[in-house]
Amino acid sequence: MQYEWIYPNPLQLQNSIDLIRDSIESEKRDSQYYQWLIDNIPRNDLSDRQFEKIKTTIEGIRDDELRHNMMFRQIYHQLTGQKVMPVEEEFKPPVSFRIGIEDAISGELNAVIKYREIMSGLLNDYYRDKIFSILSDELRHASLYNYIYTNIVTGKEI
Repeated sequence: MQYEWIYPNPLQLQNSIDLIRDSIESEKRDSQYYQWLIDNIPRNDLSDRQFEKIKTTIEGIRDDELRHNMMFRQIYHQLTGQKVMPVEEEFKPPVSFRIGIEDAISGELNAVIKYREIMSGLLNDYYRDKIFSILSDELRHASLYNYIYTNIVTGKEI
């Protein structure tokens, strides 16, 4: 292959750009998902302290995700000169709050894999550092969702 000695090669860069666009396009669905989680915290099963902690934790994750989306939009625009218009997707709420948290954990961990692939095709440390910041937030989010899951499953103060 003619690109084998170039890093990243043009195919890797295009793959990263495509993955960034995919990450941007799920914006509306993701914000609806986080709002659904916030609105459906099982208040009756939790102490006031647990409820507030879970609520503020999910709100913080939501705010991080909105910031990540803006960062992805900026990177995409800088690399392509174009803006991405989010695709309208129908929101399908999870069956329950607990299942929603389980899915959120999986989603955050799958995002880490995607963002690592994006990093591998970017041109310089400036962009890789931005993606690494987002990737490390995703790992933190997965840990926070595990905290929430433990509270919901055990129903005990931790």
